[in-house]
Amino acid sequence: MKKRILIGLGGAALLVCTATALAAPAADAPKPLGVFSSWTAATYGVGAHKACYAFTLSQLPKGSKAAPAMLTVTERHDQRDEISLAQGITYSKGAKIVLTVGKTALKFFYKDNMAYALHKTPTIKAFLAGNKVTATASAPKASDVVDHFGLDGFSSAYKAIVKACPADPGAK
Repeated sequence: MKKRILIGLGGAALLVCTATALAAPAADAPKPLGVFSSWTAATYGVGAHKACYAFTLSQLPKGSKAAPAMLTVTERHDQRDEISLAQGITYSKGAKIVLTVGKTALKFFYKDNMAYALHKTPTIKAFLAGNKVTATASAPKASDVVDHFGLDGFSSAYKAIVKACPADPGAK
């Protein structure tokens, strides 16, 4: 039996690979770093174009046919800690996106169908210290969109991507 593993490709796209395909990935295919509880870590690209990312999918109610939302943290040699959220919607004008970890509220900004952390370091610190994340997108004249994510395994996944894509000492 082949197992399916979801590998994120920055943002909302997903690549589904079989276990046999993971054994010998193509040069341009994502390369898995591991599955860490509810988080998956992988790399994509090489050299200066290499990106290392960890992602998790939202927890859906049993029997739900909705597509899960995806929360991703990406490291590049010259860009650190990009935290993105794809909830499967295009955010309407005036939308407010807040991720809550315990009592910490983290603001995100949006562009079309993606949301990004306004403050990277406090977001990573909250993820490292927390147990779960609740993402809420609200907009005038629209229903709130709420997604829940587990943080089990985030610390290990984050360490794996930071190690795989060390910071460029000359980058800001």
